[in-house]
Amino acid sequence: MLFKTAVTAPQSATRLIVVFTDPDTLRDERIPSLGATITALHGLADQSVAVVLWGNETRAEMELIQYNLCVRHPFVSEHGGGLFLPAGYLPEPPAGARAFAGYDVFDFGRSYHLVAAALHDVAKTLGIHVIGFSGMSVQDIASDCRLSLARARLAALREYDEPFRIMDANPAVQIRLFQALRRAGLRCFTHEGYCHVTGVTDPTKSVRTLTSLYRQVFQEVVTVGLARDPGEIRLLQAVDIPVVVQSDFVDAASLLRRVPTARLINGCGPFGWGEAIWDLVNARSSTERKGYEIMPLRTA
Repeated sequence: MLFKTAVTAPQSATRLIVVFTDPDTLRDERIPSLGATITALHGLADQSVAVVLWGNETRAEMELIQYNLCVRHPFVSEHGGGLFLPAGYLPEPPAGARAFAGYDVFDFGRSYHLVAAALHDVAKTLGIHVIGFSGMSVQDIASDCRLSLARARLAALREYDEPFRIMDANPAVQIRLFQALRRAGLRCFTHEGYCHVTGVTDPTKSVRTLTSLYRQVFQEVVTVGLARDPGEIRLLQAVDIPVVVQSDFVDAASLLRRVPTARLINGCGPFGWGEAIWDLVNARSSTERKGYEIMPLRTA
């Protein structure tokens, strides 16, 4: 089945703008429809702009989001756990990637079952009771995360990262557990009400890897990071142009204090981030050079 539109770089392009962003940053929470977002993304696709989703969602969730947005560029799942490039996206299969389910995949952490097992082993040793996604039913995940059953099924298809809750509200308990997990070589953090544990020690390695691959194809690659969450600080620090998208739900000032070189865009959804990206597009050189067509898009 073909996507509605193909995302290709114009043949005259030698410069590519790569936008790394969490899927939630692309939309305006006040507007349920994705129409404005899709329109903005289609316009960017015609201007040698690749929008790369980089978030906490699983591969299955990312695939659904990409389908709904009618885009088909690489994406990064589960807090930097895996980089997924559609097969045939680059001129040659990238070195170091594994072929899987229609993708060339880079893994940046331990497999999910090893991470989940390590969590429970460490917690048991410390006498701390935890409940993770690996021990929850789809119905439990749907209820606890306020998701539909269909979306909960996708969220349960984890490959790198284990969300969990500590069944003790004492902050000292979380500190003890996190310290022990870090000694075991795992990264721990909190996100949207859950604790998380993963074997991904550097969530931005995926950004650097994909940027390097693009630079083997294009003469010039400019990376942009769109963020509105304090948990995305490292993304902003890993790109050429960090952009903080103002939102009614986020304290942008806290992000700007951590990344003082970031641009602040006033406006939610495509009306906000679209402004920043189009400024970059309009500033590009008009010199015509031979480029490379990224891919004819197909579903996996």
